[in-house]
Amino acid sequence: MYYGFDIGGTKIALGVFDSGRQLQWEKRVPTPRDSYDAFLDAVCELVAEADQRFGCKGSVGIGIPGMPETEDGTLYAANVPAASGKPLRADLSARLDRDVRLDNDANCFALSEAWDDEFTQYPLVMGLILGTGVGGGLIFNGKPITGKSYITGEFGHMRLPVDALTMMGLDFPLRPLRLWSAWLH
Repeated sequence: MYYGFDIGGTKIALGVFDSGRQLQWEKRVPTPRDSYDAFLDAVCELVAEADQRFGCKGSVGIGIPGMPETEDGTLYAANVPAASGKPLRADLSARLDRDVRLDNDANCFALSEAWDDEFTQYPLVMGLILGTGVGGGLIFNGKPITGKSYITGEFGHMRLPVDALTMMGLDFPLRPLRLWSAWLH
């Protein structure tokens, strides 16, 4: 069995799929916002419930907003403050005694759409998520395009050169844009 998690700022959703990618069971719980231990407990309790229900130790994959892992294994997810800045994959792998795969939620969404029979004929698939935040994923030939900074497709977080507005002929200070962006995220 395959356990697919969609973790966001307000909910942790689990879908359990069989080898034919058919949904067998699903459950959602609120995302703990203030405690990393409570966050880990919520995920582990859902996995334990699925293991018991299906009598097996399922494979775990997690889609979560933000940058899923830096070189040192740290997660950065502004919309999931309890887990941001923590080694989520390593901690869950240890607690669940199995490998845990972790990726950006928009990449996971776009990849699931690219695998759908309706879209397999297209080499490029884009997915856009409008939830607690705005995210996007790009899939080319069945593989996510992440880019150097892991924000390819994250249309709510596009990088601009410092003088971008001046280059476009706009006389608008960039600093307020940065403050507004920080306030929104």
